[in-house]
Amino acid sequence: MFKPSFIAIPFNSVRFLLSYYQSQENASRKMKFSDDLFQLIASLNQSEKRYIKLVAKAFTSKGTENQLALFDAFDRQQKYNEDKIRKDFAGRIPAKNFHVSKNRLYNLILKALYLYHLKNSEQEKINQLLYQAKILQKKGLFKQADTLNDKAMQTARKSEKFPQMLIALSSQGNSYMEQRDLSKIKTYLDRNLEEEETLLEHYKTDITFQFLQLKTLFITHKQEVVRSETEMAEIQELKEHPLLKDISLAKSKSAKDMHLFLNGFICRYEGNYAKAAEYWQEFVNELEALKSIPKSRIEEYVANLNNLMFLQLEAVLFDKAWSNCMKMLSLLEHEHVKNDSHVTVKVKERVIEFKLEYYLRSYQYKEALDYQTTNRKEIEGIYDKVGDFRRLVIDYIQTSIFLCNQMPQQASYSIENVFDNKVVKQHQYIYSGAMIINMLTHFELGNFQLLESLLLNTYRMMYKRKLLYKSEKIIFKYLKKYLRIHNNQQIMESFKLLKQELQEVRTEKFEKNFLPNFDLVVWIESKIQEKSMSEIILNGGLTL
Repeated sequence: MFKPSFIAIPFNSVRFLLSYYQSQENASRKMKFSDDLFQLIASLNQSEKRYIKLVAKAFTSKGTENQLALFDAFDRQQKYNEDKIRKDFAGRIPAKNFHVSKNRLYNLILKALYLYHLKNSEQEKINQLLYQAKILQKKGLFKQADTLNDKAMQTARKSEKFPQMLIALSSQGNSYMEQRDLSKIKTYLDRNLEEEETLLEHYKTDITFQFLQLKTLFITHKQEVVRSETEMAEIQELKEHPLLKDISLAKSKSAKDMHLFLNGFICRYEGNYAKAAEYWQEFVNELEALKSIPKSRIEEYVANLNNLMFLQLEAVLFDKAWSNCMKMLSLLEHEHVKNDSHVTVKVKERVIEFKLEYYLRSYQYKEALDYQTTNRKEIEGIYDKVGDFRRLVIDYIQTSIFLCNQMPQQASYSIENVFDNKVVKQHQYIYSGAMIINMLTHFELGNFQLLESLLLNTYRMMYKRKLLYKSEKIIFKYLKKYLRIHNNQQIMESFKLLKQELQEVRTEKFEKNFLPNFDLVVWIESKIQEKSMSEIILNGGLTL
């Protein structure tokens, strides 16, 4: 075992050690504080905030005023700045204890939120009944315990909570054993675990569907749509799973819903948007058929309506898609939405993203720019409240809008946000599309010296990631050629050949979805005719 010993240290070494520890101290001072508490408080709606303060006053004593003051301090901040709060609270909370106060407040908020949302969660109501029954069993109050356990079982059966049903049956067996009630034990034994085995089978089906869902999302979020035979084979293999082929194997309502959900998602990935939209129309119809959508299912409705309107947009069912977007917009007045800041942000973001993409896909380039400009403050406000992926999508769409409106400088700023996003490489369809649009942007800007190195680096990157399909290879071929051409007539001829090749290849099943938000053929035509992309569309000058 190593034992430290005292040795003579040269002066230079001492100076080095002092310098090292000083640098470590400076580094610790610059250490970033966790913003978890700030994010949690920022996600709360007014009703939740009031309830949390009531809980704080009811269940805490020592330090309650500091807890509430700290809560208000974080709540007032629009942008996270813990240094300012620490400075403001220097006389009330010692610096060395500040992280302890943060943790206490964080845990208090979580406990209060649990109590606040308990009434809206069937699963937690069941868990509460089961735990209360367990407490009563320990106290020997078996009749009361059995009553609560039976209630938990009935609620779990109604909402198809199979794990809770298994726990309730196990608790029932423990109760009979503790009571030494032979008649009840005999009834339990006569069932011979038949119900438990059925529940385990249902639960196994649900878990398998969850696995298939994750596998489907993993495939479809890397690439938005099938672009090769290899990718088609991968999704076809997934489709062959018995649970996805035969809906009769889905014994519960949740399993049947998952069967429809995954098959709809696969249809979308295959490019069959109209068929996929039919699946989601069923989900939307089911919820709209209710007298009123309950609070516990409002997010489910938002998600299904969102999927439906984007699928209809991809299927070029523009009128239906816009109509559903207006439904989504009207939800901002729904009591379950306007009183929930989290759902409100989600609805606003989906409407913004839809409208931006709607104008692009329907070739309304000027309208897209007008909407983007007019609603700049709202877009920026939502941008700061959503996650990395949603910010990535917004930046990617806005880049296309700038480029479609002959604003390459603004497009170059926007594309930098795309590349700076930490999740961009997880979504290959956006990453590869952004690299293509980035090259077009620098072509527009006349940065030909930069474009030469950019072409090489982008080609290598896309080749390494297996993102080079037919359309991408054609673009690389012609952009490389342009760098060697100095005659304007030759450039125009080259553009015409590029347009012809892209028009031919886009009829192939795996190439028709290349750059769905940016029509490269229209861009090429605008170069040939020396007109804006909007003029090409409005004047009907595009020959497809």
